[in-house]
Amino acid sequence: MAAQKAPSLGKLLKEQGLVTEEQIVFSLHEQKATGELMGACLMRLGILTDSDLAQVLAEQSGQTFVDLRTFTPDQELLAKVPYRIAKQFQFLVLFEDAGVLHIAVADPFSTVASEHAYRTTGQQVEVYVGGEMELQKLIERFYYLMENPVEQEINNIVGRLRRNPGGDVDVDKLVDNLLGVAVSYRVTDMHITPSDISSRIMFREDGVLRPAHVFPSGLHNRLVTNIKVRAGMDISEQRKPQDGRMSFEFLGEVFDVRISTVKTNFGENMVMRLLASKGSSVFNINDLGFEREIVESLNRLFSSPYGMVLVTGPTGSGKSTTLYAALRQQDAIGKNILTIEDPIEYQLLMIRQTQVNEKAGYTFSAAIRTFLRQDPDVMLVGEIRDEETAILGVRAALTGHLVLSTLHTNTALGALARLKDLGVSSYLLSTSLAGVLAQRLVRKLCVHCRKPAEHTAEELKEYDLPEDGKYFQAVGCNQCRNTGYYGRECVSELLVCSEPILRLVADDAPLGEILDQARQEGFSELVNSGRRKVMNGVTSINELRRVLG
Repeated sequence: MAAQKAPSLGKLLKEQGLVTEEQIVFSLHEQKATGELMGACLMRLGILTDSDLAQVLAEQSGQTFVDLRTFTPDQELLAKVPYRIAKQFQFLVLFEDAGVLHIAVADPFSTVASEHAYRTTGQQVEVYVGGEMELQKLIERFYYLMENPVEQEINNIVGRLRRNPGGDVDVDKLVDNLLGVAVSYRVTDMHITPSDISSRIMFREDGVLRPAHVFPSGLHNRLVTNIKVRAGMDISEQRKPQDGRMSFEFLGEVFDVRISTVKTNFGENMVMRLLASKGSSVFNINDLGFEREIVESLNRLFSSPYGMVLVTGPTGSGKSTTLYAALRQQDAIGKNILTIEDPIEYQLLMIRQTQVNEKAGYTFSAAIRTFLRQDPDVMLVGEIRDEETAILGVRAALTGHLVLSTLHTNTALGALARLKDLGVSSYLLSTSLAGVLAQRLVRKLCVHCRKPAEHTAEELKEYDLPEDGKYFQAVGCNQCRNTGYYGRECVSELLVCSEPILRLVADDAPLGEILDQARQEGFSELVNSGRRKVMNGVTSINELRRVLG
């Protein structure tokens, strides 16, 4: 079969609304200095992501897009294709269904990958399209883990220490192995927790803390000390809490590791947060699970010339990811965009990003003052934590700037009360606030193993679900590491501050009255968003109960 002719990349991207003519021209100027290909240049500048390009190519070729950022292959299936073949011809086995092998490729207009997959396995092949950089990363990562069974090495150490608690252990290598496994399972936080006779390693995956490994207690201090040395922390101080940071490299990808320790009755408890310091792509607002009406309203808010837009929710609810997606919506060529973050989680080269440095006096509030002298159009303030930051942010929004920030409240309406608590007057609030998004993250049911669920009338009534609906429950398989879930997406509520709502805010109306007005204008609470995801088979009632209560 003759290979399809790939259409012009620039034309495809413009047709899909992913880039503008101005951005193409800008990247051409960059190319003159760097010699890059168009796609590589657009991705480096943060105008385009690996995933964006893959989705465009998938649509144009008639193939299915697969988001490789949330994928873990089955090792038995992976073993059907040797590493050298997968690397040379750039494809990755995803799953098998009815004898057909489903693979991910980056270039759907070439049949080379599918031909070699067929020759190697003798099976019919179905092609999916994934991002090229993510594909290369996963090929390296998962073949490495298959050929170097790191978890087995860790389990062997546990066995040796059980027989001989004082035995020799290469702690440096053990820490590297633990971090490598954590990275491969998309872990956001690793906990090292002491108990009376053991030291537990816990991984936070998809927002849920899960046990990973348990060592004899004698190893705990050695683990903690090794990490504190790497992070430049004081190993002699075990009574006071400490914070530190270090870098960790795994197969060419560098991770920034933020470390926190606190003294417990059994010893120091350590929590390590893993952040990819480079090579991570920012999600598109359409990829986060928001409903279509919410996306349309958010796009209008994020394109406003001035005003304050807030994203609220507890820690770990995806607020920063949403704000980074908002930055991607901005015209980074025609606007001066400045950020103050703690820490910088994604690098966006077209945007002026800065990081909190409290020792140097560079706080959120100090940054806002500085930004106002930098001729800004858009300001991202990582978090509103105190009265000074809240008032300065509101005033910046009043003086013709778009201010994006986060706030720790449970609901969108709760942000109004919280800002008043922080000293923002009702008048200032009513003249500056454009909108408030409240969100949570629910785990998505694994599509490979979920099964129909039966619920009692009482369970369905809890979330006002119809009795004749089709619902699913988690099971667990190799694809999802036996959790029954894989990946997460947002449930949300969006308060768009219309003139009637702002008048009520200015008049200090009760929140219940503001809520009634918002409902008349189409406002829908978090629980309704979650209910729709259950009805659509995205998540389960149990998961909704875990997240929303």
